[in-house]
Order: sequence, then C-alpha cells, then structure tokens
Amino acid sequence: MRKELEQRLVERWPTWFNLEGESHPMLMPYSFAHGDGWFDLVWTLCERLEAVVAVAETETGRSFGVLQVKEKFGGLRFYTNYRNDAISALIEAAAIESIHTCEVCGGPGRLRGTSWLETKCDEHANAS
Repeated sequence: MRKELEQRLVERWPTWFNLEGESHPMLMPYSFAHGDGWFDLVWTLCERLEAVVAVAETETGRSFGVLQVKEKFGGLRFYTNYRNDAISALIEAAAIESIHTCEVCGGPGRLRGTSWLETKCDEHANAS
C-alpha cells in the first residue's frame, strides 16, 4: 500500500500501529503488505474496532496493538496482540469482505488463481 495511505491510518490510530523501532513483537515496521484497493476496508475495520477495543482495553488493562496487516491466500489478514470474540468477529467480517474486493482498485472483485491466490476485479486480473 502506498506510504501516504499507510500514514493516514497511523495518524488516525497512532497507538495501534507502531511502524518504528524493533520488529519484535510488532511486525508493523514491515508496513502494510497489501494493495491500495483494501485501504477503505482496513479503515472501516479500524473504525468499527474503536468502541470494541476501548471496552476490551478497559476490561483487560492491556493496550491494543496491530501486529501485521497483509494479504495471504488472496484475503486480508489483520493480526493483533490480543482478541476477544467481538474483535475476532469484526476482523473475520473484513477478511470475508476482502475476497470480494479488488486489492488493486477497491472495486468488486473475486478470488482468483490456483497456486497463487489473489482477489482482483476483471480489469486488474486481465492486466496481470
């Protein structure tokens, strides 16, 4: 994903995304490993997580952090330092939505491929 899009996420949720320093235990120094087309999907997921995370942080006393955001097997993966059922449900919903969203442009897409899976619209699938 382009750096300017990454920066928007980091600026909006600075305590969640640590892009500086040691890579252990956070993998975010390796950045967001997916295409620009999933930016809105990740942004919406973070917005939906805000209230749920606030409750979880109050209940557990732990700070929420995102470990890694990437594409794997054609779908969005959003790894965090802890989850509860509500956090897991929101992340799973975004993962399911990602296999219907072109990773390049954000338009309607579908999971494609046999050995290497990717989610793309018809236009971007044909451009590969």
